[in-house]
Amino acid sequence: MNSDVLTLQSIANTLEKEPLASQRVLAKNAGISIGLMNAILKRFVERGWIMLSNVNLKKLSYAVTPAGIAELSSRSQKFAKRTFELANSYNETICDFVSKAKTQGKSAVALYGDSYIKFLVSYACHHYSIDFVEKAVTDKIDENALCLVGELCDEETVARLENKGCQNLLSLIAK
Repeated sequence: MNSDVLTLQSIANTLEKEPLASQRVLAKNAGISIGLMNAILKRFVERGWIMLSNVNLKKLSYAVTPAGIAELSSRSQKFAKRTFELANSYNETICDFVSKAKTQGKSAVALYGDSYIKFLVSYACHHYSIDFVEKAVTDKIDENALCLVGELCDEETVARLENKGCQNLLSLIAK
């Protein structure tokens, strides 16, 4: 998502918790300066995403308009669609890799370290009836398994395990 939508989401989240939040509070929660928040609010009012109203002579209140909510929803749906497309692509790649490992006589897939997408590796193993085993990065390399290094491992660990014959999961899905 672009920065305008992230800022709009931050404003919406803040106003949900604190409907009379000041520009200072909105800026703090968005992690930006008050001056920048002022400029952004003006731009969002022009776009119809934010509505201003006077609480009193010194205080303004802000509200996300239906157009602002529609923008957040539209962007969220686009983001979700792209995320699902990526997950499907990763799943196909991992399934192909697991299938090839099985035809090469591997008895299992061993994942060394942690991974955000280990559920995809587990699914591929289940689909191709091959064991899925999670291992610590310090465990012995299983010669009978397709050995993968999780993308959450540090660079030194990845390099060490690759030197021992493991495949880098991140490199695998990036191809």
